[in-house]
Amino acid sequence: MEDLFCDSSSLISLTGSCLDNVVYYLSDNFKLRFVIPPFVEYESITRPIASDLKQYSFSAIKIKKLLKDKVIVKVDKDVQRKTERILYLTNNSLFVKGKPITLLQKGEAEMISLASELGVNNILIDERTTRMMIEAPFRMKEHMEKEFGVNIMVNNGNLREFSEMVRGMQVIRSSELLIVAFENGFFNDFGDMKKDALQAALYKIKFSGCSISFDEISDYIKSVK
Repeated sequence: MEDLFCDSSSLISLTGSCLDNVVYYLSDNFKLRFVIPPFVEYESITRPIASDLKQYSFSAIKIKKLLKDKVIVKVDKDVQRKTERILYLTNNSLFVKGKPITLLQKGEAEMISLASELGVNNILIDERTTRMMIEAPFRMKEHMEKEFGVNIMVNNGNLREFSEMVRGMQVIRSSELLIVAFENGFFNDFGDMKKDALQAALYKIKFSGCSISFDEISDYIKSVK
């Protein structure tokens, strides 16, 4: 069984789009185990259910059911020191007017720490900033200067250390899980509408928080026979 470590953003994108069946489908057909650390459970399940975050409570209930059904598995391992180090490095790498920019949250850092500790390279993240920090950390300065129109200062030492910690990790988005499911029959019940169903699902998942672009959706749909 292959492990895929998940952060809150990806699980919320899938369940918020009513696509949690994709998780069951991939688990059953590919023996894929979706793994979360304790703080991701808190972010995506405990806090929304216990607080006034009503807009996320239905997603939280769906994620809780996935956990109850053992499709999602919580791994509780002490990675606090590494998590704190990742939070320090990432959140003290880029600066505007001398003030550090917060780039990662605790759930994301704990998930990366756990994956690193257990030697797992496949991680599921929908949030664009975290994905870019892993895939191309030294492009963050250019990206943020373009997005916000301000001069960004960089602590190259912190970026280099973080880059070494995540070396070899492969970031997957929920949209890519959806495409894999499509290519392996998940949408076949839609018959000759399955391509349209996929396109609609990709748009839905984009508007639920997945960082897939309109061009990416269009290009993939054009490639489908």
